[in-house]
Amino acid sequence: MNDLISRFNTYPLGQKVLMLLLLIILMVIGFYFLHYQPYEEQVASLNQELKTIQAKREEFEVLKNERAEVLSRLEKLKRELLVAREQLPASAEVPSLLQRIHNQAKTAGLEITRFKRVDDVSKNYYTEIPVEMKLSGSFDELANFFYYLGRMTRIVNVRDISLKQQGGGSKLDSEDAGELEVTARATTFMYNAPEQSQLLGTNKK
Repeated sequence: MNDLISRFNTYPLGQKVLMLLLLIILMVIGFYFLHYQPYEEQVASLNQELKTIQAKREEFEVLKNERAEVLSRLEKLKRELLVAREQLPASAEVPSLLQRIHNQAKTAGLEITRFKRVDDVSKNYYTEIPVEMKLSGSFDELANFFYYLGRMTRIVNVRDISLKQQGGGSKLDSEDAGELEVTARATTFMYNAPEQSQLLGTNKK
């Protein structure tokens, strides 16, 4: 070591400065390749991972918002389905529904001379279930009965109404109008649920 220093002292000043500069450059280059560059590559790799994580986080946020929207729409559809089921009876509930209409006519004080279910009319998504009715009673009894039908949760339409006076009087709303005879068709509706086989066939397409 002493020989190296003695030899170094024999060199001219210019060579000493040049050698020191060369030594410093070599040390800087060594430090860069041995210490700084590996950390620089590691930092670049971590930055890339951070960008990937941030991108995935944004995707998750979008999916989270979409999931919340889908769940909200699903809940809305469930509520609409419940309302639809309240309005459209299942096939097993049709006889009891018709019996309720029949009983209400009797409760209103009407005389039932005809209450007959006629042929159903099938549509795309529902089936019409018509019932021919022939009733007799006072104007108020008929009005109360039709009011009840309009207030039912289930959908019941009444059409083809024909009124005929049985007693005396010339006007239906006069005090001496007597008994009224009405013929009408009451129609309720049933939802046509797609059969499981049709659903499976549709899913396979």
